[in-house]
Amino acid sequence: MPPGRVGLFGVRETLEYLMDSNAFVETRVKKYGPIFKTAFFFKPTIAFGSKEAVDEFKSFEASLPADEALPETFRELHTEYGALKQSGAKHKATRKNFSRVLGREALEAYVPEIAMRTEEFVNKLKQRKVPLFLGKDIKRFALKTLFYLFLGKVPEDSIIEEMYLYNAGLLSLGKFDPTFKKGESALEKLTQYVLEYYLEIKKDEAKLNAPEHFFLKQYSEATDEFGDTFSDERVAVTVVLMVWGSYIEAAALMGHSIRILGDKENADVLKKAKEEARALREEEEQTLSTLAQKGKYLLAVSKETLRFHPQTAGGLRVNPTDRTFCGYDIPAGYVLTADPRIAFLDESAFSDPKAFNPSRFLEASKSEDRFFPGGMGQHQCPGINLATTMNVIFLTKFLTTFSSWTPSEGMPEEVPLVQVPIVIIADEYSVDLMQ
Repeated sequence: MPPGRVGLFGVRETLEYLMDSNAFVETRVKKYGPIFKTAFFFKPTIAFGSKEAVDEFKSFEASLPADEALPETFRELHTEYGALKQSGAKHKATRKNFSRVLGREALEAYVPEIAMRTEEFVNKLKQRKVPLFLGKDIKRFALKTLFYLFLGKVPEDSIIEEMYLYNAGLLSLGKFDPTFKKGESALEKLTQYVLEYYLEIKKDEAKLNAPEHFFLKQYSEATDEFGDTFSDERVAVTVVLMVWGSYIEAAALMGHSIRILGDKENADVLKKAKEEARALREEEEQTLSTLAQKGKYLLAVSKETLRFHPQTAGGLRVNPTDRTFCGYDIPAGYVLTADPRIAFLDESAFSDPKAFNPSRFLEASKSEDRFFPGGMGQHQCPGINLATTMNVIFLTKFLTTFSSWTPSEGMPEEVPLVQVPIVIIADEYSVDLMQ
């Protein structure tokens, strides 16, 4: 077995992980190296991130069951339609449909709407002259934007609040926890809301073909592993799951980017980012092509933010049989996880890994076994490109509107974070904006 500790029922390790997941991983890498045993969510776990371990894992990862390693509350609320729970042909069919709504053609369709909504959001920040809450305000902006992209409308505030309850319920302590019950109720309300709207749109072909319903149009034609068209309920649940996964990921990235760029030690990075943002802002129209050609440094900032402040662990997979892995004997029942946070500390791939240096992503492309912020293998997050695209557009508008920002009076020196399911800045943390 690899070095490390699991402890009694994995209680201590799990609680320490939930307190500060990134520090938890870094501490154990220093103590044990890039492969160690521990416990995630009370399950004995082998976490690893060396190139050799990742390469070996990829050779058999597809055969591992997907859902057994996830907490029970997450499995329940992620539903049978969630890709994280699926394996085999069912999962393959689900992933195939992702490409229709998250591939290059889809991003091209989304960029103008993202740009317009980002412009409105930043202008409101400029006009209202109050602090920006890097968690709360950006979450709401991202959630409304993703609802529009994937549903074609922005719901009323009561539905927006249900998404927050759903997110909280995913990793509640158990099925009898009131947080889980609220998450369960929220999922039902969200699904019903989306379903009613989708059924209304489906009645009118002209509405279904409207640009704002690009996502719904694609999923109205989606098929499962048997070639059968998705049921209306499955389309509705898919919208809910996709909005959830995308908004929390994009909001975390945007918030962390602004916080990191505001640090004094990153003044040179901020200067370069502003220069590129000004040039990009002068473009008459922002398209995916212009972002790719003239937003290279801002994209590098986005990628370095994902590396410097990882949002989540890699996917968790249960090892169903005894096996030898990286020279260690791993018992059946242990969770295996290729953790990006371990890879991101690899000095052979990222020189001076504790420094925020976006230029490392301009010098050479990083291979998938070293840079996999959304996990890797069969269950990697499909929305990373959407999140980075949203962040490049956001930084373009934000950095050309505000000259600087500092923590608001009374803010703690250490930025408070929510640790699960995504590491995101807590709602109460704010910065004052200077124009």
